[in-house]
Amino acid sequence: MIYTSQEYAEMAIKANEEGKALKEVKGKLKLVDPEPIHLSDEQIILQNQSIKTALISEANEKIAILQDVIDLDMQESNEDEQLKNWKKHRILLTRVDTSNINVTFPKKPV
Repeated sequence: MIYTSQEYAEMAIKANEEGKALKEVKGKLKLVDPEPIHLSDEQIILQNQSIKTALISEANEKIAILQDVIDLDMQESNEDEQLKNWKKHRILLTRVDTSNINVTFPKKPV
């Protein structure tokens, strides 16, 4: 069956809204459950490394700002404690073994 660009676009939007995928079944486009993505161990390890790097960067940014606040005597609340917690978090992140495909990252401080 031939679909116009408009028909295809409408089906694609509907599939996206419903969390479905478009698949050709017996010559017709159907909305189906998406097939799970299977990652290799190597892909998972690379993903873990990217996550770790991003989390450490976030921690570095939080620490830098909190340290500035403290250095300039501009604390408003429990920022000394927040700084301590973010530093602990950063240390825990550096100890994460990203080669473990079932790695669990430490929770961010609040």
